[in-house]
Amino acid sequence: MDKTNWIDRAVGAVSPQWQLRRVRARLATELVRRHYEGAGAGRRTQGWRKTSADANAAVAPYVGTLREVARDMVRNNPHAESALSTIVDHVVGWGIVGKVKAKPAQRVWNQWANSTDCDADGRNDMAGLQKLVMRTAFEAGEVLVRRRMRRPEDGFAIPMQLQVIEPDFLDTTRHGVKTAGGGRIVYGVEFDGIGRVVAYWLFPEHPGNSAFPSVASQRIPAEGVRHIFKPLRPGQVRGASSFAPVLLRMKDFDDYEDATLMKQKIAACLAVITSDVDGTGASIGVADDSTSPGIDFLEPGMIMNVPPGRSVDVVQPPAVRDYADYSSVSLRAIAAGLGVTYEDLTGDYENLPFSAARMSRLRHWARVDDWRWRVLVPQFCTPVWRWAMEAAAIMGTGAASDVRWTAPPMPMIEPDKEGLAIQRNVRTGIQSLSDALRERGYDPEEVFDEMSDDQKAFDRRGLILDSDPRYTTQAGQLQGKAAPATGGNTPPAAVTEAE
Repeated sequence: MDKTNWIDRAVGAVSPQWQLRRVRARLATELVRRHYEGAGAGRRTQGWRKTSADANAAVAPYVGTLREVARDMVRNNPHAESALSTIVDHVVGWGIVGKVKAKPAQRVWNQWANSTDCDADGRNDMAGLQKLVMRTAFEAGEVLVRRRMRRPEDGFAIPMQLQVIEPDFLDTTRHGVKTAGGGRIVYGVEFDGIGRVVAYWLFPEHPGNSAFPSVASQRIPAEGVRHIFKPLRPGQVRGASSFAPVLLRMKDFDDYEDATLMKQKIAACLAVITSDVDGTGASIGVADDSTSPGIDFLEPGMIMNVPPGRSVDVVQPPAVRDYADYSSVSLRAIAAGLGVTYEDLTGDYENLPFSAARMSRLRHWARVDDWRWRVLVPQFCTPVWRWAMEAAAIMGTGAASDVRWTAPPMPMIEPDKEGLAIQRNVRTGIQSLSDALRERGYDPEEVFDEMSDDQKAFDRRGLILDSDPRYTTQAGQLQGKAAPATGGNTPPAAVTEAE
């Protein structure tokens, strides 16, 4: 079959090689479309918007509108607020805690991070700032944190504070500008010639402030700013709201609920229409003499005798059907798009089998770990730690470079079975006790210190608990190692093997 057209034949008259390349390219395109239906052109793909735009062209121009819609949704939609609070609570919990071996650095960090000294607004400790950062990054798509250095006489353990600011401060109009050294500015973010972020162009005040002065953005060096978002494509510079995939679904569901509520109100009304052939019939029920004498009112338990010539018709209210089914389907799709469980989104745990609850929780927890260890810890926690240690070193109050972050654990669904599994892992050497404690969100050093203090207190009082593996077996029987003497402060004395 001839695959050439008149253009190919015209080109072939001048250059047969050009004609051959054109025909080959067209055949290759047709072959791809034949194998990949999504790349084809036809009835099923009609109206499908396809774009080859890069990550920034596809995301950055719309981040402002998306975050404004998302904020409105969170303010007014209980499901949106539930999803946001759930993901923030699960990712941060009581706080992602940093631990180091250098005790002076740990002491200074704890003094600073466990107080409101770390917050430039003076309202949150480090756990609170983590929640604020996570909430803003999920809702608005991105968040900025600025380092604010303080004077030694301000009295902070570390002369530094953190200022969390919304992404509205980024000047999006600063785009496509070339800088010295081959750099460029992309939607408010400045890069050098080799692609490193070197500065951010920020407004001095929030642009949404009604008293915002008309001033230009300022260039802020990148070493004092952290730009936190979840990149979804290589080369992405700005982050879009995590509500973006479900905004239309949530709006449609809102509209559906409003329409259903109106139908329910109408269905709750009983209306009766009467007609009088000659207009001489008596009133039915109780007449309204105040405003509308032509309207009667029916009372509960009323027995009426309808006069001859008068007909009575009862208005049939509309029935409300399919609400539960539609709500379930819509809310499940919204929960899937946001990465939370349907149950956390709605608070509906009815008819939920245990196996389904566990699988749902495990799938959701994978999203939680992704936010923790791919976004919050590397983009916020660790850089803030480095800032703090630099400031502490300047003050001579101790510094450390290595830090281990411990996050709150996933709640146990079956504590008895899961606890037994952890015990078996530790006893068989598959997992260390320290690792098991870190998985549960505890600091091993603190736990071991508490255990040592408890054991010393038991020994001073001559107490033996069946939870003490030094003296008892797992079954609660004495084992022949050593047992504390009864009473007083005498040290443990050797005992014979228990019979």
